[in-house]
Amino acid sequence: MVRMASAFIVISGSFALIYGMAATIGDPLAEIRLSNPPNLEYLLLAATRELRLDLSIPERFILWYRDVLTSLAQGDFSLGNALNGRPVLEGLIPQIAPTFFLVCISITLALLMGAIFGLLVALKHLGSRDFLLSTTVFLGYVAPSFWIGHLFKQYVVVALNDSVPDQDWVFLVTAFLIGSLSIALMGSFLFLTYFSSNSKELRNRFIAISCVAIALLPIGAYLLEFGGYLLLLAVALTTSLTWGVIWKKVTRNSPRSFEFGLKYGVTWFISLVLHKLLLTMPSYLKRDEIEGRPFPSFSIESVWYSAPKFWELQLDRTLHVFLPALAIAITTVAIYYQVTKNSALEALDSDYVKMARAKGISEIEIMVRHVFRNSYLSLLNTFVPNYLYLFNGVIIVELVFGWQGLGVYLLDSIFNYDLNRLMGGVFVVGCFTFVMMIMSDLLLHRIDPRIRQMSSSL
Repeated sequence: MVRMASAFIVISGSFALIYGMAATIGDPLAEIRLSNPPNLEYLLLAATRELRLDLSIPERFILWYRDVLTSLAQGDFSLGNALNGRPVLEGLIPQIAPTFFLVCISITLALLMGAIFGLLVALKHLGSRDFLLSTTVFLGYVAPSFWIGHLFKQYVVVALNDSVPDQDWVFLVTAFLIGSLSIALMGSFLFLTYFSSNSKELRNRFIAISCVAIALLPIGAYLLEFGGYLLLLAVALTTSLTWGVIWKKVTRNSPRSFEFGLKYGVTWFISLVLHKLLLTMPSYLKRDEIEGRPFPSFSIESVWYSAPKFWELQLDRTLHVFLPALAIAITTVAIYYQVTKNSALEALDSDYVKMARAKGISEIEIMVRHVFRNSYLSLLNTFVPNYLYLFNGVIIVELVFGWQGLGVYLLDSIFNYDLNRLMGGVFVVGCFTFVMMIMSDLLLHRIDPRIRQMSSSL
């Protein structure tokens, strides 16, 4: 509760600061004055009263914030009206989902790249690998996001489209390989997190079940052919529970086996979706809207001449979001990289890692079970501040790639001096930040025993 109260105060202060700065940047009545209608004085007076321009800026903010919180408490949420008289929520809601989808993909890519690069460098500290990766990620950190976006549009998109193969069998083989590698790598990572690789019997069972999981990919892809988000949700839940029961039986009710099985089921489902997306590529390339060049450089999705199939639409959205998300992730991956690297180096020099090596535990198991489990605690601590920093790049990248989302909406509000629209977008970002801060604290409390002990002692 204390954390929630402090987060609410900080975010409310941010709202007040942004409102105060935005209220002084322009004249919201400029359009009325330039139109010079015959009843100009009446229109100016009416607009002044409606926008509360006759009050001071602090008074206007307090009244606006009170109205927003009151409407939220009463269940009739409203962010006021824009300058055109329409409700702010009417234009804001369609812009929220594309931006947060882009942000989530960007954070995921940045986390993956930063964690992997940081662990690789920690293994060979101060070597050529350290110099190369450190130089690369920090060049991405200092590079402007719009410049990276333009480079992607100018060179990467063209190179990717020119390298698309014409043979369908290439995608079939690639789909199976990507799905298989995904199951093998993520499954092995999970296995080393929960179990010891020294248990030969358990390791052999894991290899056998992983082979079965890979063999089931074509069957799963056939079931997903019918499409639909409800089907995806049902398959995800069913596979997680099924693998949980299987692993509980295979390991003879060993501790945490059901939890491992649930996560293994999620891993298998993610691999299945990647497999299915790549299988859809041949039919997607043959559509008239694509013309054999699947990697786009503009917009959120293609303009369809006829309704696409479910998986063609998902593939199209995935391809549209990939390059903008990668451009944003490149500018933020250095933070996660440095945090992971420092945490891993500290863990590698600890007594428990030296003891694990003395026991003959393999180096990869030490990295997964001991080193990385300490590193991702540090990653969670930097997650929320980096998420806010990432939003700076989102606005520019949305402009570069024609992504009609919250960033473009906020810029349009600023250029039109529409304070209610601007604060509506800021309020949505602030609420999402508040939720992320609480979730981050809950996750840290869940996975870090030191925080649980501190909480219980208070």
